[in-house]
Amino acid sequence: MTDVVIVGSSPGALAAAIACRQAGLEVLVTEPTGQFGGRTGGGDGQLWLPAREGASEDDYATARDYFDRVVGDFEPCSSAPRRHGFLTGTRTLADWLGGLGIALELDPASDYYSAVPGALSSGRVLRPAAVETSIIGRLAEFLPADSGLDPEGLLDKLEHGARRLGKLALGRHWVDGGLGLLVGLLAACQRFQVNLWWQGPVRELIVTTQPDRPADTRRIAGVIVERAGRLVRVFAGRAVVLADGGFEADPGLRREFLPRPSRPDWTIGNPSDRGVLQLAWASQLGLQLGGMGYAWWRPGLWASDVAVQDAGRALALPHGFVVDSTGRRFTDEAGVGVDVCRALYSRYNDLGPQSQAWLVIDSEHRKRYRLGSVEPGRPPKSFEQSGFIISAQTLPELAWKIKIDAGGLQATAERFAQQADDGRDTDFERGSSETQRARGDRKVRPNPCLGAVAKPPFYAVRVVPADLGTKGGLLTDEHSRVLREDGTAMAGLWAIGSSAASVSGPADPAPGVGLAEAVVFGRAAAAAIATSE
Repeated sequence: MTDVVIVGSSPGALAAAIACRQAGLEVLVTEPTGQFGGRTGGGDGQLWLPAREGASEDDYATARDYFDRVVGDFEPCSSAPRRHGFLTGTRTLADWLGGLGIALELDPASDYYSAVPGALSSGRVLRPAAVETSIIGRLAEFLPADSGLDPEGLLDKLEHGARRLGKLALGRHWVDGGLGLLVGLLAACQRFQVNLWWQGPVRELIVTTQPDRPADTRRIAGVIVERAGRLVRVFAGRAVVLADGGFEADPGLRREFLPRPSRPDWTIGNPSDRGVLQLAWASQLGLQLGGMGYAWWRPGLWASDVAVQDAGRALALPHGFVVDSTGRRFTDEAGVGVDVCRALYSRYNDLGPQSQAWLVIDSEHRKRYRLGSVEPGRPPKSFEQSGFIISAQTLPELAWKIKIDAGGLQATAERFAQQADDGRDTDFERGSSETQRARGDRKVRPNPCLGAVAKPPFYAVRVVPADLGTKGGLLTDEHSRVLREDGTAMAGLWAIGSSAASVSGPADPAPGVGLAEAVVFGRAAAAAIATSE
């Protein structure tokens, strides 16, 4: 018996646990795997915190104006109360984390849509500072693998490498980014005496109802957890908080809800199917769902025998462009990931689901820049043998190999070369914003995102609408209470993070929105639980 059971150990889940303990409630966090952190545990740890206290150039009205314009029309998962709850919650989050001993540093990233009123070029994105894993003792054994930062500039790489070597020389293990946030939250959980279980998947919800009363008096009273091969009933006097969801690993649900074509192996990272059981519970209990057609979209580089690679920066750099089967460009390659993926789906609708899109680059791109996980230079033979990278000495030969129109590809290359010389993409305005130019190559003039595709050999990699996970899930109110089909709250049940429909709906306003909303609504859930009966 406990006051609150939290399912999952993502940063949002741990934040909810800590806030519940601060309110004097007993808490059990049960992680279904042997590893803490959920899908965001090994991420970059970026947090979008607009209108935060101490940021003199930002306020709620400015942030709300930007958020409303980018997210668009109000819908249930992005209702006015949920937007308000999120943007007021970001205001105090940095100070709350600081009070837990989690230091945040300014990240140079800007809002994605710099031309939209209310956007800021800096100051809203923060990331956790480096922290030593020894502060959590043996719990460090249950952290996700330390992938470290992914610095892309030479000076950044040298500085990052020197810092890490210095720490290793001292016999210390430091982490930053998503792991840094996770370590800080786990350390706070230890101080506040949060009960932590791992390898404890929840199999069922415990549902109670008052005798001789209608079904709408049902209440979630706990969970049935599998522990060491046996089922354990854990009763929760106040609440069950679902904080671990997502259905991106389930082919059937992807076909049902997401645009086509769609594949589980187009998910960047570790696909999750932990939301599948929650959708079954929603059907049984008459709970509302929201945002089921949305995902955290990112263009990906993919071949059938190679894990999908994040294509974001490779597409924004000079000496490359994306074409469809006609050999023509159809989008701003340096655009926001969700917009590039929408353009990909639009081409599939126009040309048929069997059509393909390709990133075409020349030797200059290959010599200077990474291509997903492939370092600059001649591609490893394994990537060519797998079909991930296809090469040719001429553009017509490359077009023949990837089965696209050779005349269209040649014409595209000639037009793109002229636009690169002029410094302006008159077709799609690639590199026209400071946000995009920052993702290009600053050494390239006049436009950091434009460079001719003219020097052989030429290379092509397939581009697909990949994702970082699904955004749909249980529909909640601004207090993270799960809503039933009649609009009332399901007693005893809250949902946050990947279990809940995202407040950003179909949009992606800035780096770190998903992680910020998970933590913000985790705290909101704790506040509501503390005052519930």
